[in-house]
Amino acid sequence: MLVVSALVCLLVFDFNFSKKLVSAQDDCGYVGCHPTRKGKLNVHLVAHTHDDVGWLKTVDQYYYGSNKVHSPFGVQYILDSVISELLKKKDRRFVYVESSFLWRWWTEQDEDLREEVQTLVREGRLQLLHGGWCMSDEATPHYSALIDQMTLGLKFLNDTFGECALPRVAWQIDPFGHSSEVALQFAQMGYDGLFFGRLDYQDYAQRKYTKNMETVWRPDTKLGEMGDLFTGVLYNLYMPPDGFCFDTYCSDEPLMDNPKLHGYNVNGRIAQFVKAAESWAEAYKTHHVMITMGGDFNYIVASSWFKNMDKLIKYINQKYKDVNVLYSTPACYLKAVHAENITWPVKDDDDFMPYGSDEHSYWTGYYTSRPNLKYLVYKGNNFLQVCRQLRVALGGGLEMEEEELTMARAMADAQHHDAVSGTEKQHVADDYTLYLSEGFQSCNKVLTAAYRKLLGSSLKEQHFCLWSNISACSVSEGASKFAVNVYNPLAQVDSTYVRIPVFLGDYKVTGPTGQEVPSELVPLPKPVQLIPGRKANATVELLFEADNISQLGLKSYHIERLGSGDSSKVDVQEYNMTFNATEDVVVDNGVLQLIFNGSTGLLEYVTKDNETWLFRQNFYYYEASKGYNYNSDNRASGAYIFRPAKETTYLISEQVQISVFKGKEVTEVHQVFDTWLSQIVRIYKNQDQIEFQWLVGPIPVEKWTGKEVITKYKTTLQTNGELWTDSNGRRMIKRKRNYRSSWNLTLTEPVASNYYPITSAAAIKDDQRRVTVLVDRAQGAASLQDGEIEIMVHRRLLYDDNKGVSEPLDEIQFGEGLVTRGTHIVQLTRSENAATPSHSSTHRIHGSPVANEHSATQQDQPISDVVFSEGAEKHRTAANRIVNSPWLSFYRTHKTATEWLSSHKTQYNGILKNPLPSNVNLLTLQWWSANSFLVRFEHMYDVNEHQTLSQPVTFNCSDFFSDFTITKAVELNLSASKEKQNMSRLRWRHEGPITKTNQPDNKPLDESLTVTLNPMEIRTFRLYVTRKTT
Repeated sequence: MLVVSALVCLLVFDFNFSKKLVSAQDDCGYVGCHPTRKGKLNVHLVAHTHDDVGWLKTVDQYYYGSNKVHSPFGVQYILDSVISELLKKKDRRFVYVESSFLWRWWTEQDEDLREEVQTLVREGRLQLLHGGWCMSDEATPHYSALIDQMTLGLKFLNDTFGECALPRVAWQIDPFGHSSEVALQFAQMGYDGLFFGRLDYQDYAQRKYTKNMETVWRPDTKLGEMGDLFTGVLYNLYMPPDGFCFDTYCSDEPLMDNPKLHGYNVNGRIAQFVKAAESWAEAYKTHHVMITMGGDFNYIVASSWFKNMDKLIKYINQKYKDVNVLYSTPACYLKAVHAENITWPVKDDDDFMPYGSDEHSYWTGYYTSRPNLKYLVYKGNNFLQVCRQLRVALGGGLEMEEEELTMARAMADAQHHDAVSGTEKQHVADDYTLYLSEGFQSCNKVLTAAYRKLLGSSLKEQHFCLWSNISACSVSEGASKFAVNVYNPLAQVDSTYVRIPVFLGDYKVTGPTGQEVPSELVPLPKPVQLIPGRKANATVELLFEADNISQLGLKSYHIERLGSGDSSKVDVQEYNMTFNATEDVVVDNGVLQLIFNGSTGLLEYVTKDNETWLFRQNFYYYEASKGYNYNSDNRASGAYIFRPAKETTYLISEQVQISVFKGKEVTEVHQVFDTWLSQIVRIYKNQDQIEFQWLVGPIPVEKWTGKEVITKYKTTLQTNGELWTDSNGRRMIKRKRNYRSSWNLTLTEPVASNYYPITSAAAIKDDQRRVTVLVDRAQGAASLQDGEIEIMVHRRLLYDDNKGVSEPLDEIQFGEGLVTRGTHIVQLTRSENAATPSHSSTHRIHGSPVANEHSATQQDQPISDVVFSEGAEKHRTAANRIVNSPWLSFYRTHKTATEWLSSHKTQYNGILKNPLPSNVNLLTLQWWSANSFLVRFEHMYDVNEHQTLSQPVTFNCSDFFSDFTITKAVELNLSASKEKQNMSRLRWRHEGPITKTNQPDNKPLDESLTVTLNPMEIRTFRLYVTRKTT
């Protein structure tokens, strides 16, 4: 066991669930269930509405019912109507999901109606389902953002309706594939089950045939039963049986039950319904079947639904002695199914990605759709954590709570399955961006207030350079003197390179202790300077290292432009290479040596630790399928669907223009592939990873043909058809080309069906070597040939895929196609058992062999069992630094460096007294109430990922904070909605042996505040605190 005497406090994965896996003795979440009848088919009518938190209309347009051109519905009217109908008859039931809408509605109601609604909830007549702020996407959000949005929604429900009203069932009916990380989160938030609507059409067919529509999902077998989640696939997506939609826009016949009037149809209608219910029931194992009675934005006139459901229940129960129809909820259905006590099949170590709805409709394009929105959401998550940490440092309890909540709500809405997914209309994407922008501005007030307290009240308002991704910053370009604050949100000491767009000139950087910090100017590539809409004139970036920033601490740097200097001079040596077929271009940083082909300008080899790897990288595109979606064969590529016209890719350039810039701190190779595609290949001094910073767009669409742009990384690794991808940024999952674990795959789209989502990393490996590619936003990845990783970076399409958005994915900015800029970080590492390379590190001569081009027959153990400690450590550390990047803020000053140093503090050593162990991440630190914090810590490594860092880690929290004393600590579940000791979950009989976690039990937190984290574990605590007196 790795024991570390650092100060710590919080964690999340509820590995003690085995002690609380009980029968349904805890009625909370199961209140109001009507009795079922043994020996009958119990037909559970689930009245629901699916209300997208933005899609064809913005979230507020959907709430108010405005912009009727795109959709006539208004959620406020749905809730008004449903509440009115529920109050009329006590036997009626309804479920509601989206807390984002419920919060909007609740704030507008008077106390009398609030009391009535609280009564409905307390009696189980209105059942709160799922509980998140939204129904999130499962492919493209980061796991920390998913936890945050669930926490926000459940806290609203808890504060409003009480703990007993919290949901016990997750309801992910519309997301386009389902991830193992999301399922594990639900299990550790205390949910008993999950129901969803979208499942691969081949998987659906075989599950329906074998009556395996319901299963025990075990996303990580290492966790045993505590990670189990009962999972059900809905029969008809989430719609009612054909002919039984009673919404105002539906044309189905109502039940006309007065025999004295013309049109009496009860007998025929109930017979039709019973037939449908019996047909549905054939796909399930018990005498219970759930019939979803609702759909998108249904129940705006709730009486039309409830009147007809009342009649279905009345007349079927009168006439059919072997059928019992009842108002129900997913929780009541789950409780009834659990009481059957049957044995369920198990789905092990797998997820439900990717999703295919027919032979030619694989929903893998949205993994990359709207890359700039995805990047903004990624950065928003970064800044929300910074905002929360600095509110704690500000020390005011509920002070500036609303400023933080503004950002938290915007981020929570952005996790919706038609938000960060990129599958909304353009004006809706613009609205998400606007809300996020308002969130940034709101949290900037927190940051400015915190910095004024920590550094000095005279400090000016802080400014962000959110355009720094395209090397634009008004402060650094418009002032001869300015300062930059560099905040470190990690719980470990960190150093980072700072890059600031400036004009040519002589600059002096002064550090927080008055020392001059070495710096240099690095040229900006022309393609960056010419990005449409870039209103900056900077032609170079000022580069310096901000080193040894304390955990949750900050350092300030003063920057002064001393003069114009040599207008043509930069601080790095420039080499404009001419192509020469006999001489390669070689650059190195003391650790890595990059070898570019002299005749093509493309990267071909990398040398590290005396070993030369064949490593080629280039850009390609797929030609997008055109079509009008008359049938599956005519399916077009669109916002959701990736369907290339051909399996082959088109090379964008066989020969690229390159320029080499060699400085003291960084070496860069600038490549131009085409007028719309360029790249910087970058290595920093003494670092053993490579940055590929690409600039793509505006994508040309000549001949009315869309393009889907990818980058390929090619190696000689013998990967046996395997690719490893992250699950929402956490566990790495093995993907096998042309394979599904749950059924025999019929291959109809060989490219699209092998794409998987990545939010953090993709990796390939053999028994000795591993290549990891880390990303800065969600993207789609595949390995279509052994030794290769391809990642889709941008898409521009001219046809809609007929999946509802009714708009081609053709993003336009500043009158041209969208330009996107991003970074991949590549790491090359070796396994523990790899032989030490003995050949020379000199770069290759044309035609010479490359070391370690071994065959798969040389492998002496399965690839999955090989330990890559170095690869895991570098991957986990870099991934955490990307998500929790140092946060830069700027302000102008007229003061010299000497005056600046004497005017206020220039350094803050952080709210944590000591850094956390290197394998522990501070996932959450935020005010929870006027006198308590919410804190989450996670173990960043999986079992067997690293020889030492994958071991349990123990630390003590008794003196954790610099400015606060912990008076009491209460452990909560992952969503912070309930005390962990009060957690109870249903236990399910399942096929195969009963497995227990192979990790030791965690002891409850005692007065010593000593905590142990097991691999991949997160534990959550509410820490009651008082301010220390000095």
